[in-house]
Amino acid sequence: MLGDGVYVLIKKGDPSQLHARKYLTKSELTIGRQGNGVQPDIAFSSPYISRMHAAFRKVGDRYEIADLSSKHGTEVNGNAVCEEAVVLRHGDRISLAKGVAELVFIIEQDELDATRELPLSVTVKESLLTGLDIHIERREVRLDGKRIPLSGKDMDLLVLLYQRANQAVSYEEVMVHIWPERLSFSETTIPDVGRSEINALVYRLRRKLGPYGEQIMTIPRYGYRLEM
Repeated sequence: MLGDGVYVLIKKGDPSQLHARKYLTKSELTIGRQGNGVQPDIAFSSPYISRMHAAFRKVGDRYEIADLSSKHGTEVNGNAVCEEAVVLRHGDRISLAKGVAELVFIIEQDELDATRELPLSVTVKESLLTGLDIHIERREVRLDGKRIPLSGKDMDLLVLLYQRANQAVSYEEVMVHIWPERLSFSETTIPDVGRSEINALVYRLRRKLGPYGEQIMTIPRYGYRLEM
């Protein structure tokens, strides 16, 4: 059952790799930080990820993940991977270095069998955003039936907050998702964006959303949250 249809989906890490699929086609694949003389199978640039951080291993008809004595650890669904490897199941969330990078383990056969979530383009009903229709695939927003114009970064921010509804989104996550083109070629993984620029973008989006803009809550010294 396992083989070419098994992969990990990168949900957080280097901006260039976001939403990339890394298929697990070998008996062992390493995860780590790329560098001189070191090239893991799945490579990140963050200095918080160890050179050889963790490894996926195929054991019989199953896959497991082992931590390779990394400095900042590996977690599966919030639980630390210690000395023993952890057997992976479809949908397991893998975190490296306390969330610097996040991956989801996927078995395509299980994905086909699973009951799917409703698409994000479905109108939000019975929530604090009743009357605000957000169509992710068309990148279109309607306010009480009337289309409202949003710039590219306005829409990018709304999509990010909407996909993480009722969850705190940090300033750093906003920087990475909205301004990936500002990422420098140094070892840092955070784009060069000032706090005032983020505040201006949030202010503009709030105004365009009218009364629904009040649902974008500021979390002091951390970031923002969209209340739904």
